[in-house]
Amino acid sequence: MGRSKAQLITTMAIKMMSKDPATAQDVYSALREKGCYYLPTVREITFALRTDKRFFELGKVKVGSLVRTRSHDVCLWGRIDINYN
Repeated sequence: MGRSKAQLITTMAIKMMSKDPATAQDVYSALREKGCYYLPTVREITFALRTDKRFFELGKVKVGSLVRTRSHDVCLWGRIDINYN
């Protein structure tokens, strides 16, 4: 039995956000470095974090992209039990 994508995402996000908040792209990169076989998309990561009550949206940050010509806003996520300064 394998774990669901949402469980994989939240487990990685809990580890990553113990010190600093992160974006969905940061979680995606950590999962890729870990060597996951079926990677969830950044959109799936955002939906998983949005539905889990242990995470909350801190705000928006601007990021650049190779695909887009302009920078765009993405959600910055944090854990509900940690106070980020």
